[in-house]
Amino acid sequence: QYNNPHQIPMIYGLDSVHGANYVIGAAIFPHNIGIAATFNPNIPYIEGAITAKDTEVSGMPWMFSPVLGLGKQPLWPRFYETFGEDPHVGSVMGSQFVLGAQGSLSYNYHLAATAKHYLGYSDPKSGKDRTPAWIPDRMLYRYFVPSFKAAIDAGVKTIMINSGEINGIPVHASRQYLTDLLRNELNFTGVAVTDWQDIEKLNFYHHVAATPEDAVRIAIEAGVDMSMVPSDYSFPTLLLQLVKANVISEERIDKSVLRILELKNNTGLFAKPFPSPNHPPVGSVSDREQAREAAAQSITLLRNQDNTLPLSYLTVGQVLVTGPAGNSLTLQSGGWSIHWQGAHSDSEFPYGSTLYQGLQSYTRNVNYVQGCDVFSKTNYQQALIEAARADVVIVALAENPESEGTGDINDLSLPTVQLEFVKDLKAVSKGKLIVILYEARPRLITPIWNLTDALLLAYLPGPEGGQPVADILFGRSPSGRLPYTYPAYPGDLGVSYYHKYSDTTSPLFEFGHGLSYTTFQYDNLSVNKIGPYNVRVSLTVRNNGTRVSSHSVLLYLSQMYASVTPEVKLLKKFVRIDNLSPGTSASVIFTLAPEDFYFIGIDNKPTLEGGQYSVSAGTLSASFTF
Repeated sequence: QYNNPHQIPMIYGLDSVHGANYVIGAAIFPHNIGIAATFNPNIPYIEGAITAKDTEVSGMPWMFSPVLGLGKQPLWPRFYETFGEDPHVGSVMGSQFVLGAQGSLSYNYHLAATAKHYLGYSDPKSGKDRTPAWIPDRMLYRYFVPSFKAAIDAGVKTIMINSGEINGIPVHASRQYLTDLLRNELNFTGVAVTDWQDIEKLNFYHHVAATPEDAVRIAIEAGVDMSMVPSDYSFPTLLLQLVKANVISEERIDKSVLRILELKNNTGLFAKPFPSPNHPPVGSVSDREQAREAAAQSITLLRNQDNTLPLSYLTVGQVLVTGPAGNSLTLQSGGWSIHWQGAHSDSEFPYGSTLYQGLQSYTRNVNYVQGCDVFSKTNYQQALIEAARADVVIVALAENPESEGTGDINDLSLPTVQLEFVKDLKAVSKGKLIVILYEARPRLITPIWNLTDALLLAYLPGPEGGQPVADILFGRSPSGRLPYTYPAYPGDLGVSYYHKYSDTTSPLFEFGHGLSYTTFQYDNLSVNKIGPYNVRVSLTVRNNGTRVSSHSVLLYLSQMYASVTPEVKLLKKFVRIDNLSPGTSASVIFTLAPEDFYFIGIDNKPTLEGGQYSVSAGTLSASFTF
């Protein structure tokens, strides 16, 4: 309360996960997994700025985003909140979101972002939410730490702690992770806040604290600053008792209190404790255009047999839209949309476009029959009858909105009714069969993918996502690339593209896969050593097709031999080339610095070793030695 004796204002935070998704009318962006597919760092920067503006308008100068865990475990229900499986992509996209959120475009605001969930939360061994992770320190430092380090280097003001455990130690109880690593190695000076009820869970969930008092002691000694339990006030009561009993020192409490006061001061609460009635617009046309453009850049073309796409409005004929997500803002938006578990109905969205609505801007010869919902048949036979008459059948598959534990699954396969629906549509269709995937994680589609004439992955593009999908179906060249490895089989999950030489995997689609309506040719790859472990890599990219298209260039580094087994390759740099005209080329230059050559050595410390290296981009590669 601001009217307390010390005039210390309250601070409130909000789960603004993909835009200010709880603020009425605010622009809702694609979820992070789609943002990652753009490979465009400007997108999360702009999203961060708009999200911060809309969040602060609500009177809350603190938002609980971005999620910086790696999307390595495809069963995990929060997979879609990540920036995918690659450490560098997560580092770049996450830090740009932080800079956009805590910086300023044209808005005068002060807002704190939150890097979450520190650390290792995203890779539970079982794939279930808030269950144990087993991650050796070498792997943790190599793959999971970099995105948090990048956010800290970008000035993120708070971190939220992993609700789970790593190697048998709940992170809320780990001095190693919360003090030794976070404070002493990564030099984080901001506030470390728990996730919901996680101090109490040290007692009744993790069973490392025999009493609630012991749970508070363990968490404070580990390095927790703030407890997030809005409906329970036992934490300050127990903490005061522990201080009075000399179990926890006032000096330790002072450290956390100072960090929290600095957070409130940095967010402007002491100067302006209440939201201003004079604020920038929420849900403006320009904000929504940014969300729509983000969705457009994310959409990934996985398959395009015989150049089925793009369609032509002049020759397309009769189009049938069918499937669970063919006319659903709710399914294309996913969890954390209007409500924690997603919107209850489309009527809750103040704006948006479904796939069916988007297609109507290109042709009047389009019909919609749902056929089935996520788990069961609806007007199934009617859809098959209409499919037999249609020249083009577009089926939009989906999973229900979910978040956290409610999204736990035992089978990564797309629900059986949807797989069977595609097979039955193929059997009756006389024309082209196009499948659109609206999914939070890479659901297994091996039985049907090769039945399709074209296959598009839209991720969870948000309520603005229908029109961009339609635009791509009718001519805008897709430029999204997979930010994760898309598995083919239930026994081949979680093997990232940066696996070891001795590992084997057979994914359906590899990390970075993404087709276009044009062809890009890479040439003139050269490597110039400009210093010790400093390399300049250059190449040219030519648009050999007939359409203006955008394209992201991914540069990988491989170490041939090392004292710790190296990955086959690891992404080090990427750049997006926008709107490359047919017949023209763009020059691309990357610079690799010593930190790009480090690996975590035998002593679990960053290590540089001379030897043979190789860089690769597209089908080109070049070797060199240090």
